[in-house]
Amino acid sequence: MWNDYKRPLGWAAAYVGVIIVFAIIYLFVTDRWGGCEPMNGFVDSFYFSVVTITTLGFGDTYPVSGSLVRILVSTEAILGILILGFFLNDIALSQSKLLDKRNKEKEDEEKAENALNKLMIYRQILLPVFERYLRGAFMMVTPMEDRLKMPQDIFHHHFIFSFNDMADLYGQSFLMSNDIYEPAVNAHFKNQDITYDELRSFVTSSDLSYWPDLEEEVYHFIMNHHQFQFQDVIMNNGLRPMGDGRNLRDDVREMILDAKEVPPFTSGNLISPYVALYHYTKDNVATIQKICGLMIGATGEDEKGV
Repeated sequence: MWNDYKRPLGWAAAYVGVIIVFAIIYLFVTDRWGGCEPMNGFVDSFYFSVVTITTLGFGDTYPVSGSLVRILVSTEAILGILILGFFLNDIALSQSKLLDKRNKEKEDEEKAENALNKLMIYRQILLPVFERYLRGAFMMVTPMEDRLKMPQDIFHHHFIFSFNDMADLYGQSFLMSNDIYEPAVNAHFKNQDITYDELRSFVTSSDLSYWPDLEEEVYHFIMNHHQFQFQDVIMNNGLRPMGDGRNLRDDVREMILDAKEVPPFTSGNLISPYVALYHYTKDNVATIQKICGLMIGATGEDEKGV
């Protein structure tokens, strides 16, 4: 607050300084004063300096000879008027700046409160979407015999899976939120598209600048979705017939099961889209779980039911 009044305080100090300086000057010209109360000592010279700079002009003491003294008196009176003008002007400017500052702080507080309220609303919208996405991802990266063992707390589930665990990605998803007979990978992509659309709506309708970590994770998921180019290929491979009653998905399953480790990504290789899907899913699942935690932390609510 004191910083807002530095200039007015400077002018006030200058005003007092002028009074003292001229009082000292008047002290050395005591033989040139008239009136019923001639000047005698510093107290009288200080009194006269105050009367002069404030333009009160009581007349009990006044200069009677010497142009220099009269010039000094006139100079002090003019300086007093000028300094007082500058002081009042800066007081008004400081008050105006202080008012603007308070209005800006109030506006920022309201803006932050609105952003938080909107985040809390989106939290209620997005958490079910995230849950559906994570459940779909679990089904896709889990072998068929373990798909009915889905953890109840999917938000805190450690998604530790190998490339071989994705061998049954074309098997039925068992998801009640989707067609339970739909291939798990198809259900996963549908849930992923829904999550992407909801997050895009979220970032365009919310001010995430108050939560940069959350903003970074949301944009990371959105950019991942843009960069993944194999969704249609993977879904179509599950339907492509190969003769002898086989489908391409059968060959894909065998290739994934036979892989001793995650194969390198090679353009044009049949298994490469699944390699990309493996890394892509690991990254996206971790990102969604981070987003959930950051949203809960930002809204200041507990994780009951999440």
